[in-house]
Amino acid sequence: MASRETRFPQFSDYLALYLLKLSKVGRKILASTEREDCAKFYEQFFEQKDIKAYDEDPRMEVRRETIVGCLQTIAPSESDLLDVGCGLGDVLAGLTHTTYRLHGFDYSEFNIQVARRRLGDRAEIVQGNIYEMPFTTASMDGCLCLEVLEHIEDDARAVREIHRILKPGGWLIAAVPYTYYWAQYLQLMGHFRHYTRESFTGLLEKNGLVCERYLPNYPHWHQTFTRRYVTVRAQAITVGRLLRRSSIYNFQWPWQRQTAIQRLQERLKPLLEYDGQLDYATESTSTFVLARRSA
Repeated sequence: MASRETRFPQFSDYLALYLLKLSKVGRKILASTEREDCAKFYEQFFEQKDIKAYDEDPRMEVRRETIVGCLQTIAPSESDLLDVGCGLGDVLAGLTHTTYRLHGFDYSEFNIQVARRRLGDRAEIVQGNIYEMPFTTASMDGCLCLEVLEHIEDDARAVREIHRILKPGGWLIAAVPYTYYWAQYLQLMGHFRHYTRESFTGLLEKNGLVCERYLPNYPHWHQTFTRRYVTVRAQAITVGRLLRRSSIYNFQWPWQRQTAIQRLQERLKPLLEYDGQLDYATESTSTFVLARRSA
């Protein structure tokens, strides 16, 4: 069951729900939590065009940079690294220049096929159920699990399975949503719950993973960027068609030297820098963490 929020929703929470509904027009919703409906939903969750979005969206770029920076401090060369819920393989694709032994795991056959084509022999990509992953106990030096656990009905069981495949002292970089949870998120996104720093840390610690560091997830920048991103998208879909620049990532007004997305990045750089100075150990929105399996 989805967890209940203890705070009252704010205007920004209503706006986020509205924008999500807008972005999901024409895309499949989750009919029920029955196995067949879940399978259909996740087979259509991503589309081929989402590869470009993950490669070029500044929000994904900032997240990748954070992950790479963290890995450089904790993961020796030749580490076995598994991306649990690897999706289309965008995070693993950003690590293919490293010496890590890369592994990816996902529930969706479509995602598996795309990730395999994208990564080739640079990563082992396998399909399965997160409750029973096809990896030997204590076989991984580290795992990534990014925006996955909110999709899992029994998130505690999933964390225990990650704990099982990690070596003693092995690490997990995990991220989950921190925004207010509406019941509609289940149908629209397949989210059973959202988290706070306290609830997410508690979930990990109750299942054998000790939180070691809170990673920056730039909450003010991210939310502001997302709201303005919708405006740029609307411009690209309408005016951009006339200018033959209908992609949100190449839409550019004729009198501007930069694309609209690049200009948005520039305008919000001070907010990104502000968020970079936050003490994430005290922020309730700190749901991007580095944790370790106890010995």
